[in-house]
Amino acid sequence: LGNQARLSDDSGRTWSDPLIISGDGVSGDLGYPSTVELSDGTLLTAWYENMAKSPNAVLRQARWELV
Repeated sequence: LGNQARLSDDSGRTWSDPLIISGDGVSGDLGYPSTVELSDGTLLTAWYENMAKSPNAVLRQARWELV
């Protein structure tokens, strides 16, 4: 479980294999990811996740880049 991204360089006609942004989601209750490009060119993805041993959901993030 986790968050993945796919990329297209032909206006959505074809897509890349999935890129794993986060693969450690243990509860399966996560989602609504949103990604923005930062001024240095890296990408920041944020999402909510309801952790298995916590009664409260948390906001998680991953900073990543295309290479």
